Parts: sequence; C-alpha cells; structure tokens
Amino acid sequence: MKKYLFGLSLLAINIYSAQVNFTNIPNPDSNANGNDQVMMYITNTNEATGVKGFGLSSVNTETDLPYTGVNAPATRIEELRGMLLFVKSTGQVMVFDGLVWSKAFEIESDNISRFRLNTVSTTGGTAFLPISNVIDKVNFLADPLKLKTNVSTAGVNANRLYIRQTGLYRVNLSLNFTGPAGSFSNRLGASLYVNDSKRFQLLEDTVNFDGTNRKINLDISVYAVQGQYITLESISEVSGTTDYTITNDSYVTVEKVL
Repeated sequence: MKKYLFGLSLLAINIYSAQVNFTNIPNPDSNANGNDQVMMYITNTNEATGVKGFGLSSVNTETDLPYTGVNAPATRIEELRGMLLFVKSTGQVMVFDGLVWSKAFEIESDNISRFRLNTVSTTGGTAFLPISNVIDKVNFLADPLKLKTNVSTAGVNANRLYIRQTGLYRVNLSLNFTGPAGSFSNRLGASLYVNDSKRFQLLEDTVNFDGTNRKINLDISVYAVQGQYITLESISEVSGTTDYTITNDSYVTVEKVL
C-alpha cells in the first residue's frame, strides 16, 4: 500500500510542475502580477468585464528561446510539449515539441517576400538585377520565403532568389528608370531565368514622370522546384538599346501562390 501511495505522490508532483493555473481575477488590471511571464492580460477598461483575452509571452530573438544550444534537452520533456513563444525579431510563433523549437505560425504573411533592388546601369539596354538581402520590416522588406536568407551578396548570388519550397510563384517587378529625356521611345521590360534558362520575357510601355524618371510594373508567374534559383534581367525592345539606370527605388515582390 505504501508503494502505491508513493507512486501517486510522484505523479501528483509531475502534474503540478507542468500545469498553468487559470484563475478568476475580479479586477486583473490591479491584481495581475507584473512579474508573471505566463501570460499577458489584454484588457478594455471601458467594459465592465475587464479581461478580453491574453497574449503569448515573447522573446527578442530565436537564440533567447529556452532549451536551445547547450541547454537543449537530451530527452523529450513531455510536460512542455506544445509550449508557444512569440519571437519579436522574426514575427513568428514558435512551438516546442519537448526537444526542439519549430515555427507554429507567422503573425505576418508567410508567403510573400519583398526586396529592394540595388542601383544598376545597363549596357546595350540590358542588365541583370542585383537584389538586396536587407530586411527592413518597417519599410515592408521581409523574407519569410527565405529566398535570400544565407545567400552571398557577392558575384552571381547577388542576382539570385533561391527557391526553398516547390510551388507556383508570382513575381512582381516595380522598376524605376532614369536616363536622358526622350530616350525611352521604345518599351522596356524584364526577362526571368530559372537556373540560367530563360523562361519569360515581358515588355511594357513606361510611365513618364518628368521626361527623365520613368516606371514600369510587371507580373510574371513561374513554377519552380526546391533548389532552383530565379534571376531577373531588365531588357529593352529590339532596337531600343539606349542605356538607362535602374534606381534603388525599384523592388521585387515574390508571392508563393500554391
């Protein structure tokens, strides 16, 4: 009988160490403990009910997640399986399976990456487009598709978007051009390459801002396989070989459709 009681005591200790108690607090604004990192109360003081919901606890970066690096568990911690934490730097909610962390979901859209293009001048009316890998979410530059993540910014890699997931992608190019007034009498556009093999070419009439600055906007859909890379090249219409400069007010946006 004593053995059974001892076993039940251990079970009770294990259960208690893993549980989170949800209690009925009449006035959470004044009674909630500011040092409590389990949950954040979201309140609306204009309504009598007070508590409207709660938010996830957060960390600044993925390296701040518990049980990572040298602290990673050797065996699965069953009591912590399903624990969620929000990572501020990535905008992702991570879930712990008792051994490792993985992405549960993303607060921001996780199927659209957007990059600024670096300034480049054409030769004979064409130039491969160098794609900046700088992430600046304040200015709507992000890479949840990981197209430029861990990609070198030197040499040919500066122009490449690496496909991490097989699927159908929509590529939008918003290009700003400068050049001598009147030089853009012909249409301008872009070529899209997959693994250096040309797939598409599109030409559009440019929009004239002031005779010097012009703009075009192009949409291309392409099916690509994991491990392939996409390269983009600005082009001009046949016989329209006047050189121009693509400014860094130009952008490429990639959306994974399927």
